[in-house]
Amino acid sequence: MSDSTGGAFPGAADAHAPNTPPDSGDPVDHLWSAAHEFLCAFRAMIDAADAVVLDQQRKAAAPRAPRLRRIDVE
Repeated sequence: MSDSTGGAFPGAADAHAPNTPPDSGDPVDHLWSAAHEFLCAFRAMIDAADAVVLDQQRKAAAPRAPRLRRIDVE
């Protein structure tokens, strides 16, 4: 289901604002648009989670001072 511009969703390349339903009034077009917006939002959430995980991994891999100090008892 692609339009003439090669987009994956009907009406994706039209001049509609992201929160504006399609002008056709077709409920299926509205569902496709809502599904596309949901997937975009979910992808943004996954990308943000990836960034947090990578940041935590970098911090964990960074060298740090040892927690224990050797005490010379001699």
